[in-house]
Amino acid sequence: MNNRKTRLPEIIDILSHQIISSQEELSKQLAVRGHIITQATLSRDLKLLKANKISDERGGYRYIVGEAHNYTRNRSRQRSSSLPSNHSSVLSIAITGNLVVIKTRNGYASGLAYDIDTLESDIVLGTIPGADTVFVAMREGTPRKDIFTLFSSFIPVSVMSQAAPMFLSE
Repeated sequence: MNNRKTRLPEIIDILSHQIISSQEELSKQLAVRGHIITQATLSRDLKLLKANKISDERGGYRYIVGEAHNYTRNRSRQRSSSLPSNHSSVLSIAITGNLVVIKTRNGYASGLAYDIDTLESDIVLGTIPGADTVFVAMREGTPRKDIFTLFSSFIPVSVMSQAAPMFLSE
């Protein structure tokens, strides 16, 4: 799946929803989505998309995509009832009241939050991502076992099994 037609919309999606500060990081994110490419190819793709590196609010840098491109991501992957892939970047999950706190590797929280926001779940009210943490507001009164079931569909089993007592003890 290394053709430019499918790869460019994925690059746009990654850069629009995650803080990516290097081509190496972007290359890894593309690899997760099935696009294994060389650094030279990635450089050409970024140039074609008019991507630029800008300083961000944290004092670092991130890539942004220019507005003048004709590439759109196939929306069939979005707005599904489950997430497209297992989020191996998730380190832990906890719950307090109606707030779920998910810890991720640095830079992965915004992508995870975006994926959660695209779920058509009536129990998820919204997300707030940081660099390595996602806060997920759940509908008040939702049984914790239902929340556990929802997150178990896309968070690694090892992470969910560690958190199971927190979710299933009510």
